[in-house]
Parts: sequence; C-alpha cells; structure tokens
Amino acid sequence: MTDWRSVGIGFVLQVVFGIIAFAFLGVGTAIAGFLAGLVSAYLTNHDARDGAWHSLLSGALGGIIIATIAGVAISLLGFALGSSELGALFGGSVVAIGVLIAFLTAIPSSVGGAIGGYIN
Repeated sequence: MTDWRSVGIGFVLQVVFGIIAFAFLGVGTAIAGFLAGLVSAYLTNHDARDGAWHSLLSGALGGIIIATIAGVAISLLGFALGSSELGALFGGSVVAIGVLIAFLTAIPSSVGGAIGGYIN
C-alpha cells in the first residue's frame, strides 16, 4: 500500500530541491532527485522495494509539476511580450520536454529511495 504522506513529503522536497538544482545544471537535478528519494523512502519505514516505489512516485510528480509551472510561465511571458503563438509553442515544448525529463529524474529518486529503504 502506498504511503501518501511520504510521497507528499518527497514531492515537496523534489520541488524545492528541483528549484535549487537550476543553479547547478546537469548534476543538480540528479542530486535533488536522489536526496528527495532518500528522505521519502526513509519516512516510508519499509524495505528497499517500497522505498524505491514511493520515491519514484514523488520524483515523477515533482518533476511534472516543475515542468508544468515552467511551461505556463514561458507561455505567459510570450503572451505578455505580444507573441502569444510563439509563447504557446515554447511553453508547450517546455512542458513536453520537461515531462520526459521528469521521468528520467525519477530514476535517481528511485535509486535514492532504494538506499533509504535499505537504511531504514
């Protein structure tokens, strides 16, 4: 059974660490996912498999939310600058690419979750 409290805490950490990770391009996102997964799985208080599952959920949700916020912000910026079609194109592209990246960043989160579940 999924412990939604630990997924929610991991999700919040994923969003916070993900925002901070923009300063450290490349490796920052992987470290953010790993740390959020580690904490989420440690709070799950189960084995490594359950920790990996909960961390995978929190990592994917956090990445999708960050991608959606970035896409909407870029679309609104394009609309404010008078180029609504171009802003919508870039905003939609950011969301599509961001969701793909979110699933790829869920992998380090899951690895951190397996380690956190094993430690606990």
